[in-house]
Order: sequence, then C-alpha cells, then structure tokens
Amino acid sequence: MSSQESNLPERPLIAGADARLIQDNVRERSFPVDSNFVGCRLDRFLSLRLARLSRSKANSIIRFGDLEIVPSGRTPKPSLRLQTGESVVLRERLEPEWVQDAEVDILYEDDDLIVVNKPAGMLVHESASVRLNTIQAWLLRQGYMHAEPAHRLDRETSGVLICARVPDMIPVLRDLFASDHPEKIYRALVHDRDNIWPKKQRTTVRVPLGPVHGEVLTVRMGEGTLESCTHAEFLRGGAHVGHGEMSDLKVTIETGRQHQIRVHLEMMGTPIAGDKLYGQSDEFFMAMCDEPNNTELLGTLPFARHALHAWQLVMPHPKDKKKIMHFIAPLPERVWGADAMSWYDTRSE
Repeated sequence: MSSQESNLPERPLIAGADARLIQDNVRERSFPVDSNFVGCRLDRFLSLRLARLSRSKANSIIRFGDLEIVPSGRTPKPSLRLQTGESVVLRERLEPEWVQDAEVDILYEDDDLIVVNKPAGMLVHESASVRLNTIQAWLLRQGYMHAEPAHRLDRETSGVLICARVPDMIPVLRDLFASDHPEKIYRALVHDRDNIWPKKQRTTVRVPLGPVHGEVLTVRMGEGTLESCTHAEFLRGGAHVGHGEMSDLKVTIETGRQHQIRVHLEMMGTPIAGDKLYGQSDEFFMAMCDEPNNTELLGTLPFARHALHAWQLVMPHPKDKKKIMHFIAPLPERVWGADAMSWYDTRSE
C-alpha cells in the first residue's frame, strides 16, 4: 500500500460495502459585496462573513488560501478595499469523502417530486464537516440540478424523504409540511430487557421537550417547554445475539421536535437500539464523534446506527390535494432482517 493510500479515510462502518470514495472534494463559497460592505477591507469582510474567524486567520486565508475576487480579478490582499459588484470566492480543499450513492433508492418520481429512501449515515444537507455524502449532493450527482430536500431526517435515521424536483415546488412542499402535517409513520427497535412493551402494547408520551441546559453536550434534548406528542404501538418482540430482548414499535408523532422519538422512548426506559446519544454517557457519545469507526466502542452496540426508520409517509400531492400519496420505505435488512434479529410474538402490522 502506498503512503498516499494509507492516508485515505476508512470506509465508515455505518455505510454499506458499495460506498465509494471521492477524493476531489473542494467546497466553494461566494460572498457578494453588498452596499453594507463597499469600501470594507478584505480581511475585515472575511472575519464578518465567516463565523468565528479572527482577523489574523482571515489574513492567513488571504495570503495562503485559494481566494479570488470576481469579476474584477484584483489581487487579494488584507488591506484591499472591496468595490460594488464584486464577490469574494473562497475555495477550501477538504478531506476525501465516502459517499453512499448506491444505497439511495428512488421510491417515486414525477415532474414535481422525487421521493427517496435515505440510507442511515447520509446527511440530508451539507454540514461543516460533510459536503458530499448528502442527499442534496446526491441529487446533483444524479443530474437533478434544481432539486432540493423538503424536510429533514437525522443522519442515522433511514427512510422516506420527500424532495422538490423543481425550484417552484420547494416553498410549496415546505408550506405543506408546515400546515398540512403529512402523516409520518416510523419503526423503532428499542432495548426492552424488562418486556415493557409486550405488556403495555401502546402508549402516548406527552412530555414537553427542549434543549438540556448546563450539560457538556448542547445537542442533547430533554424535558422542556415545547409541546411534544409521540404515539407508540408494540408490533413484535425479538432477541439480538449479545444484546438481549428488544421490541419493534410503530411510532407516529403529532409534533416534530428535534430528536423527539429518541428522547421520548428513552424516557420510557426503552432507548432506541444503537443510539449513541440517548441511553449512553456523554463520554461515550463524544468518543464516537472523535472515532466513528472505533470497533471497540461499536462492539458495545447492537448496530452501527440507531434503529429508527422513517417507514411510511402519507401526504396530498402538492399540485392536487385530492390525490393522496402513500410512500413506503422497506425496513433495512441490516437491522430488522433475520441475520440481525430472532423475531417472535409477532402481531399483524
């Protein structure tokens, strides 16, 4: 193996074997100079437009980074005063990135919509650290140049995701999700060592949620002031080799708070199997963020992902409200399949 190959990132264990590595990974951002910044020094402009960027760091980017002033082509220097009509183009070379294009399935497509089955591990939109392994970038790679996801799913949540195929549909779909509240049905596989769910069968959790203040992890949600409602129904019980009893739940939500299903199920004493944040210590979560392929840490979990799947979605077509559409994303075999679980006590779905 060459030294160059040894420096390439490992395939994430959450991804399938057919993930591919894209080595050419350049993030390009353009910052137009509007009337508020005419005459502003270039170093100050960058420090104002880029979050948490100091003037000294801006100077370093100007001197040594890949930066261009368009369309004038003037030579960048920290003291350069920006002019009307110019834009500052900044290119950042990022690490090679594994993408899960082969795992994305198109469930439905017409002139207005593209409905996909998003794999666990793939983001919906670009983040600070991930540019290519996103549904947004996948749409571009497939030739859907103007398409855009209309809602969100967590990185490790798989399942039905609605995308607008054309720009005119983006605000229409977002309004539909905000006002018509399409019916979303999830499947969640939870730890259930005390057999809570076979006895309970179904329940509704109405604990209000909000950010947990005063903790190291600012991403964690807990009891708060935001109205939240989750309905869960037991479908079947099963056992995972090495991780014991689990229950397979059908889950619907009346509200869409951040991490709502994951938090409410943890509050029930039955956290989602494979969840690295809820049901685990802060130290565990931070260690997984630092080393997502740490096999020792992953070996303490039943799955490399959390077992939450956006199973079904029912909504009116954005151009014809009388046309009700029902999308179903098959359950991922790596979690719900016979190789992963031994099922029993099965009810009709």
